[in-house]
Amino acid sequence: MSKKILLSWLLIIFLAFFSVFQTQPPAVQPLDAPLTEFSASRALKHLEVIAEKPHPIGSAANQKVRDYLVRELTHLGLNPQIQTTTAINSMWDEIILAGTVNNIIAKLEGTENTENAILLAAHYDSEPNSLGASDDGAAVAAILETIRALKASLPLKNDVIVLFTDGEEVGLLGAKAFVERHPWAKYIKLAVNFEARGTSGASFMFETSKNNDWLIQEFAKLTTHPFINSFASSLANLLPNETDMTIFKKVGLAGLNFAYINDSFNYHSALDNLDNLDRRSLQHHGNYALAIARHFGNLNLETQSKVNAIYFDLFGLTLIHYSEAWVIPLAILVILLFILVVILGFRQGQLTFSGITWGFLAWLFSMICAEIAILLTWWGICKIHDAYNWSSFYDYSFYYYLNTYNSNFYISSFVALTLGISSGIYIWLSQKLNGDNLAIGATLWWLILAILSSWYLPGTSYLFTLPLLFRLIGFIFTFKSPPKELISWQHLIIISFCTIPGIVLLIPTIYLAFIALTVNFAALVIILLMLLLGLLIPHFYLLDTPPKWILPTSSLLVSIILIIIGLVKADFNANHPLANSIFYELNADTNQAAWVSFNAPTDKWTSQFFVEDVKRGNLIEQFDIAEYILVNSEYYPPNERYIFKVKAPLVSLNPPTIEIVNERVNNETRTLDFHISSSQKTRVMNIYLNSPTTVLVSQINGQIITDPNSLMSNELKNQWRLQYQAFPDEGIDLTLVINSGQPISIKLVEEMDGFPQILETSLEPRTNAMMQMPFAISDLTLLSKSFKF
Repeated sequence: MSKKILLSWLLIIFLAFFSVFQTQPPAVQPLDAPLTEFSASRALKHLEVIAEKPHPIGSAANQKVRDYLVRELTHLGLNPQIQTTTAINSMWDEIILAGTVNNIIAKLEGTENTENAILLAAHYDSEPNSLGASDDGAAVAAILETIRALKASLPLKNDVIVLFTDGEEVGLLGAKAFVERHPWAKYIKLAVNFEARGTSGASFMFETSKNNDWLIQEFAKLTTHPFINSFASSLANLLPNETDMTIFKKVGLAGLNFAYINDSFNYHSALDNLDNLDRRSLQHHGNYALAIARHFGNLNLETQSKVNAIYFDLFGLTLIHYSEAWVIPLAILVILLFILVVILGFRQGQLTFSGITWGFLAWLFSMICAEIAILLTWWGICKIHDAYNWSSFYDYSFYYYLNTYNSNFYISSFVALTLGISSGIYIWLSQKLNGDNLAIGATLWWLILAILSSWYLPGTSYLFTLPLLFRLIGFIFTFKSPPKELISWQHLIIISFCTIPGIVLLIPTIYLAFIALTVNFAALVIILLMLLLGLLIPHFYLLDTPPKWILPTSSLLVSIILIIIGLVKADFNANHPLANSIFYELNADTNQAAWVSFNAPTDKWTSQFFVEDVKRGNLIEQFDIAEYILVNSEYYPPNERYIFKVKAPLVSLNPPTIEIVNERVNNETRTLDFHISSSQKTRVMNIYLNSPTTVLVSQINGQIITDPNSLMSNELKNQWRLQYQAFPDEGIDLTLVINSGQPISIKLVEEMDGFPQILETSLEPRTNAMMQMPFAISDLTLLSKSFKF
């Protein structure tokens, strides 16, 4: 019997590893690949220019990248144009985001002039502290190489429009400007967007538009390496995950959104560079772009669906899909099968109501034990290495996005720990309770999730319904077999076969969830792992004595070893630098300056700024110069803002100015036309009201931001605040309409890259084992000035 169980466990382990292995991106095509095919080696030549320097919106490097892209599109025989305009995005309640964007747009014309077009989109701006090789330079390079391959092939029937947006990183500004004000936007029938939230891994199609059944049917015909599922797309629609696709979907475009997300600790940091970019990820981007353009470029894009599709890939080899209309019938089928299984179990005398109840509670108990163990283990690890405790930076965005460099060791240890705890509990319980009752009790959790997902999140339902369906078929065989045959080879083959769908579907999902949510949220992902282990309960209770304790003890031992390896490899170095933050703030009203940091100033670089006693402050309470940026941006929610600050040398800087150009007052309203300017080289200007003032209407450069009929929340109307990116040298015009007789106090905070030169020359640079902290204001000068009118 031990040999039979061992072989079944080897099959399970093989399938698990094979499922993960198959999520790898495809091999890179060389420079001499056929000209009609996509080659990441050729695309890389573009990326060497794009990712040479950080190129945020409004920077000189951004213009250099833009000029290069225009030249390359021209060399490809296209006639690129630059859409320069003021873009406004007020989709967030906390802040209005605006800026001067420079979108790059070009068209590869089709043969039929149907005015139906496919959009290939990526953003070419980067974060200020990142080279942007993956986010989103790889996508830009992939589209350039795709257009080259299309030009070398037979022409398409439909137009292919290339859109390189500007200002995606600061509020999806370029995409907003394109869909609202460019004449080609009305011809788009399919938008395909490419992104990255890491520097390696397969390009994953994680989001689609609504009513996507026809879209998925056609996507399934592509010969590329598919890595997609409706589980991720359903969750993406619930989470605050904004990309340019968010804008495309809001105006009703059909769309496909792709991204690779492995090595997320490189995201939005100096580590997003060419050295860390996985060339295979670039190849996968390009394979998708070329295959989609060729397939949909010859279809009638007027076709529409009225329903969604349920879909998932199998080992990246093929795509399984069916209409959402089948979700409820499948849910009813598993309910009926579950009832049949229970009836058969009672007739055979193998099930009891109390036994099923204990089995139901046993799974819950096992999950709680695993969760507590993981949370305590992670707490201990963070205590040993405080730098892992991202909450010490007092911001949830760090906690969500940032990952430890050695997270793979910790995640693997948590998986082994969960397996050890759950297998141990079930082996112990099988000595006291009937194993079939334990298995059916755990399966009841599957049934509950299958019903709930089918009703509330149909796109996720396959993940629970299909494994449950096959598992119930296995139970039918079990309860129709004589007890003496339950340990036969045939029985083990059948129950192992009926577990395969759960392994094949859940393992890649668990793997992807660990990558997406990072080690910080491993305890959440463990719930999915516990569900999978619930399907494997028969493999636990069929273990023999004495070898039956080998699985839990060996799993726990592996977990401990992996944790130790992770701790040993936890030091920071040039490949895995320590992230820290410093910015200089100067308040022109009080004539005071300060050094400010998000993390405690304990490392060698930050300690040079804090020669005095450091003051820890809450920006909500202090209402200081940086409050607008740090509290009210999309990354910094209220009530979680803590900083460390100390007095800094005072530097003479000319503050920003605002003057009234025109003022009109009637019985009810007061209209103020302002002109805002700066004498500094400012990329970002923040404008907000120091005192509660109801803004009835606001305009920036003649474009309406808010009006009385807008859907904008009252909170934003009463606490009006705006951030303007790529602030032009000539300044901007602002119009505010407020209640008549109401005074208004405006604060301007301008952001300048780097520190004042007179201070920077006396500062020690970061070592090569340090970098600017992602998702934080750093290496900037903030200069503020208040005005009353």
